[in-house]
Amino acid sequence: SQGVAFGGTQGATQGEGSAAKKARPDQAESCLPVTIRQMELALAKRADSGEDIKFFGSEPKELIVVAAVESVARQGTSLEMMLNDSTGRMKARYFVTEAQPGDLDRIVPGRYICAFGGARSAPAVHFAINGLRLVESADEVSYHMIEVAHAALRLQLAEKATDAMASQKVEGGPFSSPVKPAQAASFAAAAGAFSSPPRIEAFASPGGGDAPSPPAKAPAAGPLQGAELRAALLAALREVEGAEGCSVAAAASKLGVAEPEVRKCIVALVGDGEVFQTIDDNHFAVL
Repeated sequence: SQGVAFGGTQGATQGEGSAAKKARPDQAESCLPVTIRQMELALAKRADSGEDIKFFGSEPKELIVVAAVESVARQGTSLEMMLNDSTGRMKARYFVTEAQPGDLDRIVPGRYICAFGGARSAPAVHFAINGLRLVESADEVSYHMIEVAHAALRLQLAEKATDAMASQKVEGGPFSSPVKPAQAASFAAAAGAFSSPPRIEAFASPGGGDAPSPPAKAPAAGPLQGAELRAALLAALREVEGAEGCSVAAAASKLGVAEPEVRKCIVALVGDGEVFQTIDDNHFAVL
């Protein structure tokens, strides 16, 4: 029953956070799944800069950790544990606010717990637990790691987008509106589609009349590059069904672009969190 209550609280908090984001874009994340290693890096960065603890530019109110209990020390109304989630070890402290004799007795070395709280650096580096429950299934450990990776990618993409918009505003001046690369490519394509062909002057025929001018040949289109290649590659990958995704060679053949250029674009898309590798190094799919 405690696990169900914890999950419901988390979902409600995230729902309220998403609704508040529409009103205040700069509001921090309310709840963020993390690993112990991420907490250690955030605390070390805070010690160097003196700023608040941030995870990829975000300041979450609560952190969620799923880890194994290596040791437990019961001291009156508190528990001191050593947690290990395979990325690092960290001490954790939990002050019991309600009578929970059954659940607390089941927290022994070797069991996994799901806890939420905050990272603290005083009096020593530790994880201050506000609530916890026992993990009942091994799948929860895997699911937590997937949520950690997804949340980290989402926050990094948002941070990159914010930096890109800020740089565009600085380069264009205070009164210029930022233009996205995809919009610039579409504007250029539209301008090329509606441009008039080169005019050919009429020449006189031997009979004295004006002969019709030959039709102008359309300029040969070159291979896709830059934002156009990125958009076309994403569209081609979305058309492929199946878990194995699309191969690099198939994408290059479909787009009419050299395979090294397609692979270079795919590497950039993987770094941006748009594409992921499936069965091997040559097959990819859209997230």
